[in-house]
Amino acid sequence: MEQTYALTAYIAYMQNTAPTIAFAAVAMYVIYYVLSLAVPQNNDGGVPYIPVYKTMRWMMKGAVGRYEVSQKLDKPYMGDAGIVKAWMFGGWAYKVSKVEYARRLFMQTDIFQKVEIRKLMPHNLGPRVTGSSFSFENGDTYRGHRAVVGPAFRRSWPTQLFKKPLLELMDVIEHESAAPLDVLLWLRRGTLDVLGHIIMSYNFNALSDPDNKERAMYDSLLEAMLHPLYNMFPWLDLFATGERAKQWEYLGHFHKFIDGVIDERLKMMDGKPALTDDQRNHADLLTLFLESYLQSKSGKVLDDRGKQVTPLTREQLRSNISLFYVAGYDTTANSLSYVMLELARFPAIQKKARDIAIEVLGDRKDVYPSDEQLKELGYMDLIVKETLRRNSILAEIRRRLGAPVQLGPYTLPKDAVVSVDTWAIHYNPDYFPEPDKFIPERFSEDVASPLKSSVPFTFTPFSNGSRQCVGMKFSLIEQRIAISLLLLRFEWTLPDDSPFWGSTPAAPAGLISPVGLKIITKPRF
Repeated sequence: MEQTYALTAYIAYMQNTAPTIAFAAVAMYVIYYVLSLAVPQNNDGGVPYIPVYKTMRWMMKGAVGRYEVSQKLDKPYMGDAGIVKAWMFGGWAYKVSKVEYARRLFMQTDIFQKVEIRKLMPHNLGPRVTGSSFSFENGDTYRGHRAVVGPAFRRSWPTQLFKKPLLELMDVIEHESAAPLDVLLWLRRGTLDVLGHIIMSYNFNALSDPDNKERAMYDSLLEAMLHPLYNMFPWLDLFATGERAKQWEYLGHFHKFIDGVIDERLKMMDGKPALTDDQRNHADLLTLFLESYLQSKSGKVLDDRGKQVTPLTREQLRSNISLFYVAGYDTTANSLSYVMLELARFPAIQKKARDIAIEVLGDRKDVYPSDEQLKELGYMDLIVKETLRRNSILAEIRRRLGAPVQLGPYTLPKDAVVSVDTWAIHYNPDYFPEPDKFIPERFSEDVASPLKSSVPFTFTPFSNGSRQCVGMKFSLIEQRIAISLLLLRFEWTLPDDSPFWGSTPAAPAGLISPVGLKIITKPRF
């Protein structure tokens, strides 16, 4: 009875629409389906499991924070074994919290393979956004994609590439400073403008036009990808109605938009000479990506094993460009939001970081870092890393088993999905002493400290191993510039009544973001 009540309440909560006969029928089927699977098949030696209804009860709590979910839901079941089974993506999957298990997941890529999310959730909208991009491929297909995509990221990132959208973001924050700033809202808009500018020299006008339809469409698609109900029960997309049906329409518009940009750029590049090194360093990602794509069509691109790659299809081209947006949008905006939160909580560290920025750049409103000055702002990276340790944007990093695997006393079956629980590892005092404290210096290479983790594979916000995020360098450079500008232009703190003084409300799953974060910003000039 308790399970049925929790599930029924959850469905009503997430749908937020008047019940219909059709939806009632679906809801009854969901209840029957979930409860019939309440006990997973014991084909692994008895891995402990979290009952489905308990997972769903936590999902329906809303913005409770990932830390609370990790400590109060996952940890009691995981225990000393460091492994637990939970319901996600329409089936049972494993979570692990021991670094020795994580190391194998990151390094043994022939066995711990990327989850081909399109096959896992064939009816779900989310996987259709990025389609058949390299991030979800394995084997020769992945190597071919990576050989074509990689050159776009193996380049320097001149600070001037970020200048126009980031300075516009600072001006907007100053304009909005009369009231507590809706941090995530404006950082998302600023990040979208940065991505549009750098990925394909396109201006979304997300900052200057609050009613921008393209931005609203993009935000809606990302919301659809992360919707917990549809991710727990992917087949519900077969019955999409209302806003969900509209999001399917948005998907078609988004793909058409990306296809149009690709077509236009290919025409511009037709017959043009190869880029010089200087042009390549200042070109947008789309130009570099399409240059590599055209070379692959001529048989000039080899993978890391020296094998000539098969040229990408047009769908694969679009999927990879879409991935650049999705992977760089919410992750960077969420990370910067958490940076502002942590520096609001710890004003002494905020002041230390500001003093460093002033020493390097000068104390003027109109300054902007050069490439050489950016190298002297490494403390900002320490702030980002410690922020991501305490607030990992990726709650879990998933793989699918290509063969049975022994983890401790358990034998996990072939094709099982296994996830590294980043929050459990990042808050483990055996890996990070005094994990509840915000100490950027624990990531300094120049400081000997007992607070530093000496265990490899304990810091995993960008994944690890050969499948580490290809855009990590890009994200860290963007954040280093943005944090420096924020520190120079503003001082900030939390409102006195902010719930973020004592906790971190956030979505409990998916990409973790600080839901409802408001910060008081005070312009310095």
